[in-house]
Amino acid sequence: MALHIQMSEEAEAELRKAATRNKLSSTAAGLLFLVLGGLILFFTVILIAGPSDPEFMTYTPPAEDAPPTPQPTTQDLTSKPASSSHDVAPSVIVAVGAAPVQMAQVDVPVDDSSDGTGLELGVGLGTGGLGTGLGSGGNGLGDGKGGGSALEGTFYDFKQTRQGSPTGISGPAQMKCMEIIYDFMKNNWNPGALSKYYQSPTKLYISNFYAPQVKSEYAPEAFNCADKVQPADWCAIYRGKVKAPKSGTFRFMSVCDETMLVRFNNQLVLESGYRIPSGFPEGKIQGNDSAEGKLYKQAIRDGKQKNHPGYEYFEYKELPTYNREVGGLTCGTPFKVEEGKSYPIEILISDTGGAFGFFLCIQDITNGKEKPAKPDLFRTNFSAPNKEVIKQTIPAQYIKESSGEYLEYNEDSPIWVAVP
Repeated sequence: MALHIQMSEEAEAELRKAATRNKLSSTAAGLLFLVLGGLILFFTVILIAGPSDPEFMTYTPPAEDAPPTPQPTTQDLTSKPASSSHDVAPSVIVAVGAAPVQMAQVDVPVDDSSDGTGLELGVGLGTGGLGTGLGSGGNGLGDGKGGGSALEGTFYDFKQTRQGSPTGISGPAQMKCMEIIYDFMKNNWNPGALSKYYQSPTKLYISNFYAPQVKSEYAPEAFNCADKVQPADWCAIYRGKVKAPKSGTFRFMSVCDETMLVRFNNQLVLESGYRIPSGFPEGKIQGNDSAEGKLYKQAIRDGKQKNHPGYEYFEYKELPTYNREVGGLTCGTPFKVEEGKSYPIEILISDTGGAFGFFLCIQDITNGKEKPAKPDLFRTNFSAPNKEVIKQTIPAQYIKESSGEYLEYNEDSPIWVAVP
């Protein structure tokens, strides 16, 4: 006989109620954990972590060649496109000394001749939206901030020995100063040829050569030796290596008061200014404003100056004094370069007292030597000097506002990146 046990209706109802309560409790517990998890995530990520601030990092690539003396390290000139996210701030890599800027994406080819760490900036990169930086070093005679794409400058005073004793030269002594520089040139620009003269312990770093007429007192002040050096009969020599932004044939162009020399790839390629150390005629030292100097300028115009074959003058309306007195921008000896290859460069500036000033440009003459409407400024970074920038660089008491001559140059001038 089969035995049947059946649950009462009251017990069955109570069991269903218990099952329902369990389901509701489980659902409520799940929702509670989701809410608590969301709150924990919110407080951890949003309130505690907070939005990240932009990071500024520097990168120092290894030097291509070990220099004989300590040199400022060139920073990797790299830009990154901005992140598409609005919640995470991008990290921006800039060179030491550069102001934080918003950078457009730039295609930067790698120098095949290096070990892969050097980068070059191609021709035609302008200053629009890219700031004045990518390295330290500036206008005038430069500044003391090494480490960027700049050339290093050394200051010499010909009026005293290395120990500070008088040499017998008392400025202004134009001819004696030029003779010293001429001997230095004949000695293959060997620094030892100037070792007996006073040398400022302060080094300056420069990214372009752009200065209106300034008082000669500015030079010893800039090199922190105004208490030891009188403002006459001095020279400053800037040295380094630069990468060619493109392959082709180029020449330097400059005006200078008193004297500017450019030596590129161990060859003298430009000699300009009121005083020409190599002289006219050959073997003699003469002022460019003397009778011999006038003959010198005319010989260049006629293409008959044997010491400087191929030289010519370009006049620009904003430089009336230089046009009248030194012929305008002097165009020097052509030279060839290969894109991305590094070349040694030395630039000498000298003054014999009173005032000095200079503008240094460079011209691509691969396809012809026609006068450019605005010459390319020779620069080693994105520096863009003008009258307002100069006022921020050179103390006002040294600027001769009466001259008022500032060269207008191509704002898209190429970058000849300085490397160790």
